[in-house]
Amino acid sequence: MGKQRITVCLPPAGPDGLKQAIGQAITSTLDDEQHASRHASRKINEWLRKGFSEVERPFDVAELDQQTPVLDVIKSSTQPHAPVPEYLPIDGFDETYHRSHAPDHPMGFHEYFVLRDQGRSAVRFTVRGQCHDPAAVSSFLAVLGAGRDLPFDGQSHHKVPLSTPVGPFSHALFCAPALGQACIAYPAIAARVATAFPIFDCEIGDADPEVLVDARIRGHGALPYSDWSRQPQPVVDLRFDVQPSNYRRTQTFKVFTSADLKALLDVLPTAASQSWLEVRSFRGKTRRFTPETATPFSEVTSFLHG
Repeated sequence: MGKQRITVCLPPAGPDGLKQAIGQAITSTLDDEQHASRHASRKINEWLRKGFSEVERPFDVAELDQQTPVLDVIKSSTQPHAPVPEYLPIDGFDETYHRSHAPDHPMGFHEYFVLRDQGRSAVRFTVRGQCHDPAAVSSFLAVLGAGRDLPFDGQSHHKVPLSTPVGPFSHALFCAPALGQACIAYPAIAARVATAFPIFDCEIGDADPEVLVDARIRGHGALPYSDWSRQPQPVVDLRFDVQPSNYRRTQTFKVFTSADLKALLDVLPTAASQSWLEVRSFRGKTRRFTPETATPFSEVTSFLHG
């Protein structure tokens, strides 16, 4: 057999005054399983001789609640003296629940959960109160009802064309729990709640890897995906060397905003002759500009919208 790794967890304190950090552990690489077993037994006996007692390993919160329904975890996590959130079922949609968060307030929103696996996991999305359209939401709930298993298939995300538009949107983006981070505030269910929301075709690249999707939904100039009345915010992937400008040279494509692109295009005609700018669209097509071939921002925007 090959080398075996063993982790020994040290206790926090003992009756003889020894102190160790809670959760501290030592990991050793040993020759085989028998050697690892002997080593573990020796370490355990050492601690027993010092006056420690064996106890059951405490459960991690996330492990403890693996079988607890998602909505129950949220309700049980409510701060003392705060009202327990009430999620109401939506007629006509299986295992689908809704809650309003001060919908008439400028920062208010509607929250939806489409449950699966007997409520132990879910797909979540939100809509700002000021742009909440019941008809568009119903259309999107129908999409999620049919695709609720999609973000749990092992892939980080799926960009899915809609057979019928949801409001002005043509596609849906499904994000796995690790990417969407829908319930990061609730560690016990963070790995069990995925995210979905409608998008314009040009907002997520057709072949985007996880790192780029993460940048588009959470990075600089991130999509305001709870705003269902937004205008399209197309993919703006740039690499360039434009001098003088307020931007450092970048040799690899990175996610920027339309405002960054406009600023670079504005200074490109008067930049040094060796300056250049490359723009990549959501379809992976690239256009290159130099001081001699600089193009108005409106024309480049049309290219980005596809």
